[in-house]
Amino acid sequence: MWKRLVLIPLGAAVGALLAFGVAELWHVIQPPTRRLTAADKAHLEALLNKNPKAIFMFDEATSYRYKPGFRGIRTRAAHLKNRPDVSYTHATNSLGLLGTDEVNPSTRVPKVLLLGDSVTYGAWVDYHDSFPQRLQQQAGSACQILVGACEGWSTKQEVAFFDRYLRGVDWRAVLLVFCLNDLVDFEWEYKSGEGVQLSDEMTDAGSGLSVTSETEAGLTLAALRLRFRRDAVTAPLAEQTNTTLWAWNDGKWNRYLADTLGPFVSPRSGPPVFIVIAPTQSQLQSLNRGGSRSTVLYPQVRMQTFCAQHALTCIDLSDAFRDVTSDDLSKFFLDDLHFSEEGHRLVADYLWPRVNAILKQPALDHSGHGVALRSDLRPALGKEQVQPASSGRRGKTAART
Repeated sequence: MWKRLVLIPLGAAVGALLAFGVAELWHVIQPPTRRLTAADKAHLEALLNKNPKAIFMFDEATSYRYKPGFRGIRTRAAHLKNRPDVSYTHATNSLGLLGTDEVNPSTRVPKVLLLGDSVTYGAWVDYHDSFPQRLQQQAGSACQILVGACEGWSTKQEVAFFDRYLRGVDWRAVLLVFCLNDLVDFEWEYKSGEGVQLSDEMTDAGSGLSVTSETEAGLTLAALRLRFRRDAVTAPLAEQTNTTLWAWNDGKWNRYLADTLGPFVSPRSGPPVFIVIAPTQSQLQSLNRGGSRSTVLYPQVRMQTFCAQHALTCIDLSDAFRDVTSDDLSKFFLDDLHFSEEGHRLVADYLWPRVNAILKQPALDHSGHGVALRSDLRPALGKEQVQPASSGRRGKTAART
């Protein structure tokens, strides 16, 4: 009865699932084509909501999310063999945002929201070492940084979480943190009697995270991987998982921008949205070998082009690693996607001047119309040209920083 019913967007959080040692806690659903029966819902609630050890809960809007007002542990993934197995505290407030602090009710305190997945969550590091918390340390009383992030979420789930639970908050700014594996809606699914398996979207391309099949999707990825592998400069890109490799595919980008990101930033009342795009370690290695930025950072180029068209600021975190040599890159990453403690520190140091510049911009009016970035604040956001926002857009500026 459960075959092909329950979908789990684990994405980069596979390691976290292994570390928790309770894979059944991830058997949560994407709203299916048929309505859930009472028995289905009872099963999910027993598996998640009523399980005192589960940090996740079933949620019809997002498939799953962290339980609000919950205390638990976050554990390093088993795949990080070179690092000690250390457990860290996991905590959420009444909205399910990370940490114990509630949203400050004062309208005088600017509130900045970071939406993201396991990278923004700070998987496998202490909560206080994650870049959102380091941002708060640098901000002090200037603003309140809040984090709506969950392991395994895609942009689609992050947007659903915001729309369902967070739209009523008076946000000064929303920073959507995009990772290269976000173009795939769901990477994993639960099949009755088989446990966690790659989703149909993934198995159509191959039987593993980097194995490709002879389908159209598989051959597309195989050709792309072969193209990268033939050149020593771009060879690191070939070692990325299938999920991440899709970020060099126009079809995936077109669908993502049209169906997921586009509607979220379309003209409507709401807080200004800013895009933050995180690089992979493979991209940075390829750049250090002399790779063309137009090829290596093609995903960033696609996102920046979209942001320019929609008058949104796009903050490229690859620039935070410009001075890091290939020999030192491993110090800043736990794996290809996730930052180490040093990586989180570097990202926070790069982000804070840009967040601070955002806070100094004139606030939106109640209609949600953007206001062009003041010229004296442009240097803090980057040296590239800043385009004035078009009326009615949720973002305020279009910039590549």
